[in-house]
Amino acid sequence: MGDLILLAAIPLFLGLIGLEWWVDRRRGTGHYRFNDAFGSLTLGIMSRSSTLLVISLGALFIDRILPEARLYDWPVDSAWTWVATFVLYDFCYYWSHRMGHTLNVFWAGHAIHHQSEEYNLTTALRQTSSSIWTWIFSAPLLLLGAPLEVFLTCGALNLIYQFWVHTQHIDKLGWMESVMVTPSNHRVHHGQNEEYIDKNHGGVFILWDRLFGTFQPELDDVDIIYGSRLPVESFNPVWANLQVWAGLIRDAWHTRSWWDKCRIWFMPTGWRPQDMEERLPLDKSDLSDFSKYDPSVDTSVRNYGLFQLAAAVPLLVYFMLHFEGLSYALAALGFLMISLPLVTTAWMLEGRGPRWECVRLCMAWLGFGASWQLMSVYSVAVFGSYLVINSMVLVWFLKVQKRTSGTSTDALHVA
Repeated sequence: MGDLILLAAIPLFLGLIGLEWWVDRRRGTGHYRFNDAFGSLTLGIMSRSSTLLVISLGALFIDRILPEARLYDWPVDSAWTWVATFVLYDFCYYWSHRMGHTLNVFWAGHAIHHQSEEYNLTTALRQTSSSIWTWIFSAPLLLLGAPLEVFLTCGALNLIYQFWVHTQHIDKLGWMESVMVTPSNHRVHHGQNEEYIDKNHGGVFILWDRLFGTFQPELDDVDIIYGSRLPVESFNPVWANLQVWAGLIRDAWHTRSWWDKCRIWFMPTGWRPQDMEERLPLDKSDLSDFSKYDPSVDTSVRNYGLFQLAAAVPLLVYFMLHFEGLSYALAALGFLMISLPLVTTAWMLEGRGPRWECVRLCMAWLGFGASWQLMSVYSVAVFGSYLVINSMVLVWFLKVQKRTSGTSTDALHVA
């Protein structure tokens, strides 16, 4: 049920992103850059195609393997069950989210959502593929007796609610600021300013932050600087997912202290062994002279990226609808077919040439040729059509690249 709700919400998400982009153009506020939006959207696509709601897997485990551990069985047809589950789910989300900002091992999975240096509706879709612990915080709700279908539905609705608060085009909303998560108090959450960092963790209700001392209102005299203290400086969705993990593994491996090797995972966010701080200091953001990561590329590169985004969305929808009927091999192939074009296109948006995109497309054809007989007729038609169209678009792109040189003005004016 949760998956179906999220699938149904995709047109709403895309429509509102288009509306916000149009408003941003009309107002001239400049809250959209194509490369940053591409990075956020590709992370959302990869998250859906790789995890298919990791939290639901944990829920299924508890609901099916440990049914005897449930204290009660709340009736599905009771309105109180739905209200209680919705409110308590957000309470569990608050603590999951807060822990994501508190300990290194949890931050490694959550940092992706904070890497964007812009703040718009695409940022809401910037989700992780590597956070495998979050369901633990919601598991007690299932043990208390929340029905699985109600639990997953409330989880999807919680996620959908959080989408609209990722905007700079809505000011403070009066009484709602005291009770609900709003664009204003969630903007605070995404700030890396000292006044704002690690505040406002609620998903739907800001009441939890007020109760547990993590609330911070948006200040009129402090402009929010969005992003992470350790900038990712890449639009590659794979590296975005691995950046913090790679740093933790590197420090744990190279530190001379065995105690530090063990405890680094459970220390406060950003903590590093002293010897690693001295041997390999990190280049963190200087907020007094902050500049966004914004490499300049030709318009044709951005147009090619737009094509890959437009292709990835229907491929993702098809993949989610047919995932349960796929073998592991075909599921892996589908994931790679969706995600690898986004990686190679991200490299192009960083100023690299199209060499790896050409290699990727050749490998995609080889993989498709080796497995098409195992696919359904519909899958052959869907993925085969994508490869044909992608090949034609890539040929066009290479011809344009050959004719043009230098940096051109973005026809969509989103850079």
